[in-house]
Amino acid sequence: MFPVRAAHRRWVVLLVAAALVAVPLGTVQHAIASDGTLVLAALKVLDEEYVDPVQPVPLLNAAIATLRKATNQSSAALPDIPAGTARADAEISFTSEFERAAELNSTSETQLAYEATAGMLASLRDSHTAFLDPKQYLESRQQILGRPGFTGIGVVITARKDAAGDAWIFVEDVFPGSPAESAGVKRFDRIVQVDGKSLKNVTSLEASQFIRGPAGSTAALQILRGDRTLMIDVVRAPIREHPVEARFIQPGVAYVKLVGFPRGAGAQLRMSLQELEVRESIRSIVLDLRGNPGGLIHEAVAIGSLFLPPRTVLSKITERGQSPSVLQTAGTPLFPQTPVVVLIDGSSASASEILTGAFKDHHRATIVGEKSAGALGGSVTVPLPDRTGMSVTVERIMTPQGAQVEGVGIAPDVNVSLTVSDMVRGEDTQLQAALRVLAALRMRLTSRAA
Repeated sequence: MFPVRAAHRRWVVLLVAAALVAVPLGTVQHAIASDGTLVLAALKVLDEEYVDPVQPVPLLNAAIATLRKATNQSSAALPDIPAGTARADAEISFTSEFERAAELNSTSETQLAYEATAGMLASLRDSHTAFLDPKQYLESRQQILGRPGFTGIGVVITARKDAAGDAWIFVEDVFPGSPAESAGVKRFDRIVQVDGKSLKNVTSLEASQFIRGPAGSTAALQILRGDRTLMIDVVRAPIREHPVEARFIQPGVAYVKLVGFPRGAGAQLRMSLQELEVRESIRSIVLDLRGNPGGLIHEAVAIGSLFLPPRTVLSKITERGQSPSVLQTAGTPLFPQTPVVVLIDGSSASASEILTGAFKDHHRATIVGEKSAGALGGSVTVPLPDRTGMSVTVERIMTPQGAQVEGVGIAPDVNVSLTVSDMVRGEDTQLQAALRVLAALRMRLTSRAA
């Protein structure tokens, strides 16, 4: 990993902010009280760590705007802090307005502090800067370490709209060894109800909260699989994500699903591919990064190093107060010339985008699927008072050729959508396209050899 300024930089990660705020603020049970000082503590972290210099008054005004919305007050009751106000005076003004809002608010002062802090950070419109309440903060740290971070059934879900505009919750992946797998839940199952609660037209984040629950409790699922309706009961348990799934999908064609970049993902992928190679020669590889929100930077390096020559530039990095640097591969690659297709979609982010951008810029793989999330930046997870925390962007990351990804995304070489109709039929059209690309590539290579 490249050098970092402070000790806590060992926690440099690449995560999508939406993944970090998976628990709606209003649903959290708060064990510890917070007040307006939480906002000021987050502002101090931005001062010290954020990749770009920040202006305190606009940020505090964003927090005040959140207070107005939360308390249904006008700008006359909770006015903005005037531009040009000195930092110390601005903090005094904010503290006074927070206290006034707390008096007017029917919910807890802690909830108000959480919402104001989240609103201030959201105003930066940065995919890697976000507030984490105690549950989210603990969960994010556990996931980074590869430990069980939540209790649930062990599925990755996605919300997809049909032709009528209605959103449905589909199972994108089932974790190996999970309660869902044991109960018979399958990929592309449509979950229409959980414990009698309809999931029609809810977001994937909202649906995840209905599906999760205490270990040992039962999630009663109503599932549509094709034209069949199934009732499946799944007993919730602590979930440990297995970041790597590797198997042969066709003779000589290895399929690798990478669901995240937690600690050890690179070593697991190396070992999994070596085990497959013992069974049968690997002639080509499908690397599936769909739905992968990111993880640890050094794991992205480890995985890129399996396919690209040593010292190949994976990305260009800018950090506040530091000279520009590059992220490079290291070690001897296992598959330096094996044909590779990379699958991406709108949820492929951060570390996934580092790999995708490097493969594309170096013409090492064909990219198939849909445009990536456009959420690429290096962040650190920092503790805040009262067991809360925040993710804060500390690095701007570009592709090897210097293309911006944040807010833009990476376009695939072969654009293929996965529609609701495809999922209802149980057909992975993107994977089918990837296999066609590999088949065409093998034919070209065979023709050249002849």
